[in-house]
Order: sequence, then structure tokens, then C-alpha cells
Amino acid sequence: MATELSKMEFFELGDKTSLVCADPATTEQVRDVLRELGYKSHVAETAEMAIERFRYTPYDVVVIHENFAGSSLRSNSLLSYLATLPMPQRRHAFICVIGSSFKTLDAMQAFSQSVALVVNPMDMPNLAAILKKSTAEFALLYKVYNDAVASQHIH
Repeated sequence: MATELSKMEFFELGDKTSLVCADPATTEQVRDVLRELGYKSHVAETAEMAIERFRYTPYDVVVIHENFAGSSLRSNSLLSYLATLPMPQRRHAFICVIGSSFKTLDAMQAFSQSVALVVNPMDMPNLAAILKKSTAEFALLYKVYNDAVASQHIH
């Protein structure tokens, strides 16, 4: 039970929230970076657990390893689930995938995976700077989108 609680920080209104889905070593590294950037985090050890948490918690950042829970990039059921979510649900979460098949910050690779960012494990030492810049750009992009959607509802 103590181990489970250490994987779940309590979120309060206004907290920056994240979900980390990776092997234990990557998870700790990512959680340290997210903590440094002001995020509280939950950890999932299976795709089912991650999907369940995602259904009930609006995460700001979701970091997934391409081989999460023993899957491959093609068989990753969490990535498949996230790719099929309706746009109003998806645009809230910044989704990052870590994997050796990626070139960090490659927009076309990210687009092909229906995520905001891809990171090669070789670039993990720079993850804080990469996430800080990428999440800021994501927030700006969707601020414009959300403002446009909101203005359509007024008329």
C-alpha cells in the first residue's frame, strides 16, 4: 500500500498534473523532471491502469515510453486509446512518447503517433528544457484554439 501511495500524489485544484507510464528507471527520471517543472504526478504500471486514471483525471502532461508495460510502439494499447479520444478530451493533455525509434522534437514522428512530442532516450539529460519549451508552445497553440472555440459559442 505504501508503494501505491508513493506513486500517486494528491492533486488539488490548480495543480499542474502528470501521468508517467514507463519502466521504473525512466519513471523516476521523468518524475524528477516533472517535479522540477512544478508538476505533481501519478504513475501507472499497466495500460489498463493508465487508461483508468486518464478517464477520471484531466492530466496536463502524459509521458509514455514506447515499450510501456512490455508493449511495442505498434502494440501500445495506451497510445491506441489516446489516439482515438475525441478532440475536446485530447487537446487538454500534452502527450509525450519516449523511445529509441524517435528523433527528439521530430514533428512528423510526433504527428504520426498522434502525440505532441517524441523524445529519444539519448536526450533524457535535456528533458527538462525540452518539456518546458514544448509544453509552453502547446499551451500557446491551444490557447488560440480554445479562444476560437469559445468565441463561436458566444454568437
